[in-house]
Amino acid sequence: MAARGELEGLARLARSGSAAAWGKIYVQMAPLVFRLCQRALLSVEDAEDATGEIFLKARLRLQQYDTTRPFAPWLYRIAANHCWDELRKRRRLGPVDDADTTLAELEDQSPSPQEAVLARESRARVRDAVGELDDRSRLAIVLRYFADMSYEEIAQVLDASSNFVGVLLLRARRTLRKRLESR
Repeated sequence: MAARGELEGLARLARSGSAAAWGKIYVQMAPLVFRLCQRALLSVEDAEDATGEIFLKARLRLQQYDTTRPFAPWLYRIAANHCWDELRKRRRLGPVDDADTTLAELEDQSPSPQEAVLARESRARVRDAVGELDDRSRLAIVLRYFADMSYEEIAQVLDASSNFVGVLLLRARRTLRKRLESR
């Protein structure tokens, strides 16, 4: 990812109409937004659709971006709000077949074959346990640990208090711990 100052500079250029700067932002940030969406929405196809929609929303709202603040959290907030809206729509529409649940594989630094197998099994257990959480808890976990958002930022996305986010994350971590211990 680009250095913080570089990303903000590109955002300023994009605000003034530079398509090339917006293209550079997309190239740098799209993989990160995609991973956040995939972890929240549990489907590669849904994450691909969401990523495109999020960048369209961000482009349309670029004049609202405060250039004195970091760009990545602003974009993540748009992504998180979009994912939360999608999850709420799903809840209203009924259950979705998420049999194709996947999370992006974490890169290993030259593991031994045994370490690679153990790491893959561990990631699969964590992925499955996170996928079993309710939508709100899963999104809170993804935003906190994969998007590195603060409790206050997560609270804005979930339209809740930061205290509630703390309780939600605590309960989600306990649930994950229990599920992982039982496997």
